[in-house]
Amino acid sequence: MAVDAKVAQYAPEAARLFGNMMVPSSILAGAMVPLGFLAPISLQSDEKEGQLAKILRLAYPILAVTSLCSDLLAVMWATVAVNQLTETKVAMAESVWHLLSRDYALQWAAVNSHFVLGMLGFMGAVATRTYFMCNKGPFGASVSGIVVAGLTLMISVVNRGVASGGGSDMRYGTNFLALFSNYARLLVNRAFSTKTFGPLEITAISLMLVSITSAVRQIVINVNKTKKQ
Repeated sequence: MAVDAKVAQYAPEAARLFGNMMVPSSILAGAMVPLGFLAPISLQSDEKEGQLAKILRLAYPILAVTSLCSDLLAVMWATVAVNQLTETKVAMAESVWHLLSRDYALQWAAVNSHFVLGMLGFMGAVATRTYFMCNKGPFGASVSGIVVAGLTLMISVVNRGVASGGGSDMRYGTNFLALFSNYARLLVNRAFSTKTFGPLEITAISLMLVSITSAVRQIVINVNKTKKQ
């Protein structure tokens, strides 16, 4: 039986795409360790500090931990995907995007989502650290604005990449939020499906939601406490 001329083996190209995501994610993870943990920002604020500075002090550890974990998850997802593409027999496809959408939709969405989330957390941490490094106030806000400008441009680049997708109508949506929602949907579907039930995935999702909610609640409590003093 003749093989359709439009169908080919795209596993090597798909593996290279995952490999391309490993490098920047690894760099961000490595940079996040000294930025967020070796020289952390003190959680203790002075009486003269405004509410913004107090919120940033408490939010900084959340940004650092979230960014580091997200970058490491991107590396993990990509590494396992490359191993699967290399070690197993992958069916031929019409394009790399077709192969990813058919067999590695969750993995590809996960790698991209965690890389973007790690980038957002990293730039948020840089902006926060810049604000305190410049003694807060108008000057600190101005210099931090440079970081925010860079972050805004990065988000624009990501949004355009998500919107273009694999060409034609093959895309996640029009912006990075569509990428995140697609990843969340695929992960939840796999975790709770009877065929692919994943208790560890369910545990991770539940613990993440509870931890973030609790951390945000503690920030609100601490800020309100300082208001009353």
